[in-house]
Amino acid sequence: MPSKWLSWHYRSQDESLIAFSNHHYYENRLSSFPAPLPSDPRRHPDGYGISLVMVNGTFERSGRGKALRTNRVEAEAIIDDVRRRFWASPGSSPSLGVITFNAQQRDLIENLLRDSGDDRILQALDETDGLFVKNLENVQGDERDCILFSVAFSANDKGVVPLNFGPLSKPGGERRLNVAVTRARRQVVLYASFAPEALRAEETTQRGTKHLKAYLEMAARGVEAVSDDGRRQATIDRHRDDLAAELRMAGFAVRTDIGLSDFRVDISIADGSDPEKPLVAVLLDGPTWRARRTVADRDGLPVDVLKGLMRWPGVERVWLPEWMRSRAETLAQLTRAVDEARRAGEVPPAVVAPDPTPPSSEEKGRHAHEGDGFTAMRSAPDHSWSNPAEKRRHPLVTDYREWTPSSLGDVSVLDDLPRGWAATRVRAAVREAIEAEGPIHPDRLARLVAGAFGLRRVAEDRKTAIKAVVPSEYKPRGGDGFYWPTSLDPSTWAYVRRPDLGESRPLDEVPRIEIANAMRIVAEETGGVTADELKRGALQILGGRRITDAVGMRLDAGLKVAIDRGHVEPTPGGIYRPGTR
Repeated sequence: MPSKWLSWHYRSQDESLIAFSNHHYYENRLSSFPAPLPSDPRRHPDGYGISLVMVNGTFERSGRGKALRTNRVEAEAIIDDVRRRFWASPGSSPSLGVITFNAQQRDLIENLLRDSGDDRILQALDETDGLFVKNLENVQGDERDCILFSVAFSANDKGVVPLNFGPLSKPGGERRLNVAVTRARRQVVLYASFAPEALRAEETTQRGTKHLKAYLEMAARGVEAVSDDGRRQATIDRHRDDLAAELRMAGFAVRTDIGLSDFRVDISIADGSDPEKPLVAVLLDGPTWRARRTVADRDGLPVDVLKGLMRWPGVERVWLPEWMRSRAETLAQLTRAVDEARRAGEVPPAVVAPDPTPPSSEEKGRHAHEGDGFTAMRSAPDHSWSNPAEKRRHPLVTDYREWTPSSLGDVSVLDDLPRGWAATRVRAAVREAIEAEGPIHPDRLARLVAGAFGLRRVAEDRKTAIKAVVPSEYKPRGGDGFYWPTSLDPSTWAYVRRPDLGESRPLDEVPRIEIANAMRIVAEETGGVTADELKRGALQILGGRRITDAVGMRLDAGLKVAIDRGHVEPTPGGIYRPGTR
């Protein structure tokens, strides 16, 4: 029978969601659309792209009862994720689906959701287009903004991950995987109890198992894990490069040749002061434009989809004859487009949203009956730290981005420390981690570096060996033993790094200087608060919620630094007001 291929794909609002299937199943024939996302995948807004969450779960292979062929740890991690997303979306139910690799895990997750005691989750489970929980065989035709996967399977008692993944490991299982991984419009999160490299896919002939490993690797390392023949090669376009050079000279942040498929945005323009926020997509009349056979494919569909579904603030056309004749006018036109896109993105302050982390029942009761100062502070206007989704925020609050390296080798490199060749490789990883994530706690640095060489659990002697090769220019500074990038001065650094929506940072891994900076922001935004309100506000900026004994001691240490540095000033009435420094 004659066959026809679909040409365009515009469900995915992040191209990485379709890149895997385009390579493995569609012969790279699908043209997908780039979205205005940051150039660094680690800086994507919350809720986009593909990620892998590792949990320490066990797949029950023997015994009787409902626990058989389930992974409860993995299921509970997904329940926590679902609850966080519902809590962070008080006005409407999030567009969310859960896919499992077998029916038993599906039943466990759905039962736990129905037993969660959350009426909104129960209602969403029963709505036609609401929250669904389905196994691999039954998910055809569904789509949601976010899909959570439960792989469920884990290593056996011998430490080996078996190659039987149910329907996926049977002939044609790769088709089921393709259907499942293309259900998301914005985000896919895989929960797994084993690392991708633990899956010995080379020992099986089943394509489904091989493709599962490849997909897990892409989730762990990013779209660059797709093989070289699956990534579109960069193109040479002198018209594009000439225009891009002029835009850069005009002070704009410019990227070129953007996209993971044959369709591309020729030029992306951002304001020079905010280079990670693309504003205008520029389309040119190059060879790929000419090769499209219909007017709709050349000039209609791309503009409509980029503006509508992909949410580009502005889309502009620049024709080669126009550029050759009227360079100044073309640059002026693009400058106006950037200004209009910037103004369109400036919105008035929103009403303060609830904290994304559900409070405990104890905290709910205290807030309801005592009406403590922190509750009152959250209801006051203009407290941008209490709304992580707010676009307008204090200029000293930045995004916290973890260092996520690709695999740099296996544990044999760490085993050979402190030998010269091994020390050189580990030292390079240390340098990269500190420059990317510093100031960073020594223990966290050791864990991250060990993870880059395939080690998930790090003993004390291993931490000591890694710390021993830290370059001398990164000696601990700031008074509490943290490693700082060479470009930062602890005595003048004033920023606070806020985690993504729903995430938190262990407070013992936050420098006291940064805690003090957070307290300075709270004092400035409120005009003056009690010590308890000051500490709670600072903790919330850092994604925390509950003040345990250990957290309280860390906050007290941060408050002392804030006072010593002049960030806040205590008054005789017990109010901490903004300081003079």
